Amino acid sequence: MNSTVSHDAVGAAYSDTAVLAYLRLLRRRWRWIVWGVLATLAATTVFLLVRPPVYRSEATVFIRTPGDVSRVVDGGDSYAKARGRTYAALATSPDLAAVVIGDLKVKADPVRFADRISASNRTGTVLIDIAVTGPTAAETTRTAQVFLTDYAALVHTLETVPGSAVPRAELVVVTGPGRPEREVAWGAPLYVVIAGAVLTGFVLGAGAAVARRLFEPDTEHEANS
Repeated sequence: MNSTVSHDAVGAAYSDTAVLAYLRLLRRRWRWIVWGVLATLAATTVFLLVRPPVYRSEATVFIRTPGDVSRVVDGGDSYAKARGRTYAALATSPDLAAVVIGDLKVKADPVRFADRISASNRTGTVLIDIAVTGPTAAETTRTAQVFLTDYAALVHTLETVPGSAVPRAELVVVTGPGRPEREVAWGAPLYVVIAGAVLTGFVLGAGAAVARRLFEPDTEHEANS
């Protein structure tokens, strides 16, 4: 029992000593950490400056059930909710993108164009949030408008039953498309990107300082800073 306690105490003391040794090393070579932080901040700044501008417009659509399914007990709510994920996935399909491209009269690859569209169904609701990106504010606005029109038309076609005057479900735009805003840092707040760059630089600088300590001669351990 005493032997086990003794070994644990020795191990804890050794760990504490190692941690203190690394802290002293980082304190002596603080310049390495500063250089690492400055390097990552500079690289992040350059990347943000040379990165092509990206604008984002958002909208929200509501799944309405005007047809026969609206006469069920819950007024078609279950039917609409069941369609939510399917419609969200449909929004990013290359086939729909090809229709939008044709209406915009532009040359683009449907697969890559579809990457500019994102859609998500709010859990437990009949709402779908849509986001459209583009290289300019004007193009993004135009794309969002045409996309929403074609998106609603496609759902209308899919939900139309022969012999029925109205579709089983349809999409209604309830919000947007909003005014396009430029994405500064991949859609994340700028302070988060800067904080990430600082943390990355700190880790890289500290790692470089420790790596140098491991490879330099023992006689230079205390002399170098």
